[in-house]
Amino acid sequence: MESTSAVFDRDQTGGSIPPPPSRDRDGLSALERKALYRVHTELPAMPASLVVQILLWPEKMTDWARDESVTPALVYNMLGGFKPYHGLRERLAQRLGVTKAAVDHLIDARRQQPSTRRIPEPPPDFVPDDVSLATGARPQAAARTPIGGNPNGFDPQENEPSSPEAASQQTDEPPASEAPPEQSGPQITFEL
Repeated sequence: MESTSAVFDRDQTGGSIPPPPSRDRDGLSALERKALYRVHTELPAMPASLVVQILLWPEKMTDWARDESVTPALVYNMLGGFKPYHGLRERLAQRLGVTKAAVDHLIDARRQQPSTRRIPEPPPDFVPDDVSLATGARPQAAARTPIGGNPNGFDPQENEPSSPEAASQQTDEPPASEAPPEQSGPQITFEL
């Protein structure tokens, strides 16, 4: 059985990641480059507090809050967008060397979904192999689920009219005033 640390020593192609050549980190190892790439690609999905923590590094956000004579909870509430705290936003912008508008945008703008939660787009050469999906055809008979233990899959009372007037009005066709719903593109149907 492979150890859990050995799992992290492999890249996505299955090959091993070589250890850095020296004991000092220089930011050029394969692992550090992967981390930098991950931050670069996922930054639009990161919460404002994480972005600020990265920017404040090596200082901690709690240290900055203490220097500003506020509680860390107040800073996290501001970065989470729960309260505006415009004065504190201005002081944070000064500390980070950006405008208050940049801090406002970081906190108030809607974040993207992380790439692991986004539904991937199919490749351009993708051809569906499902006949009903490719042609837009629907199955001939829809599968019915058993109701009330009836092996035929339907409730026998669903076809019985409740009154003589209702019996004369029941037809299998939709009323002429109602047009059938338009289908937009191929439809996927699943058999139950």
